[in-house]
Amino acid sequence: MIGTGIEFYLVLLIFAVPGIVIGFTVHEFCHALTATSYGDPTPRAQGRLSFNPAVQIDPLGLACLVLVGIGFARPVQFNPIYVRRGRQRAWLCASGPLSNLLIAALLGVLLRLLIMADPAVQSCYLPSFDLPLAGYLYWILIEAFFVNVILFVFNLVPIPPLDGYGVAEGLFRSHAPYLFQWIDRNRMGILVVLLLLFFVLPEFFNSGFSIGGPILAAVDWLWRLVVGGAPPSQEFFPNINILITPASQGLANALTTPCLL
Repeated sequence: MIGTGIEFYLVLLIFAVPGIVIGFTVHEFCHALTATSYGDPTPRAQGRLSFNPAVQIDPLGLACLVLVGIGFARPVQFNPIYVRRGRQRAWLCASGPLSNLLIAALLGVLLRLLIMADPAVQSCYLPSFDLPLAGYLYWILIEAFFVNVILFVFNLVPIPPLDGYGVAEGLFRSHAPYLFQWIDRNRMGILVVLLLLFFVLPEFFNSGFSIGGPILAAVDWLWRLVVGGAPPSQEFFPNINILITPASQGLANALTTPCLL
């Protein structure tokens, strides 16, 4: 049925997949490359020094990302015999999110060039299958930009098992060993509580502390810095809320006429 949430979800999924694949693959490759640079043979032995998405992406983690907005790739394993110092561990963990920031910046440069070549493309306010050719490229770049900013911000949240916790542990464990020992003993309970606080409550009950604010702030900052001007008024990402959106004539009209010009 035209104008359903299922239709819009499939549109968003197709536009978002390239950015998700690139973001996850490069993120995990950079973890593997950093561990290898310290002399650790583990990533190479496990085939993780690769840009092949099949060895970096976890199908379940990908499904979770496009349904509930929280996903994961296949974590890169490393040998602490080679990654001995705290700063080494911090850099190893930071390399993945920083790669996503760099990807987002490069995508921003491409968006800037596209807008300079065809300013009218900014009138395409919605991803759709009825976009002109430049509009397709515009929204694929926007979705990839947005995805990589999400991966950058989300992974730097300092809770286990995210990269942000590894960065904090690498930098501060020697200064507060008992705190990190307590966190390690209770990491599952801490993870559940923080997921409820930062994701479930804001998403379904309008309470808690949503991570959406920092993500949108990062999108706005990087867009203004690299692309110039204000980012699109809405950033779309496939999730279950869109999937269950009821059919409407307004959505049908938007999907068939996604450009104002």
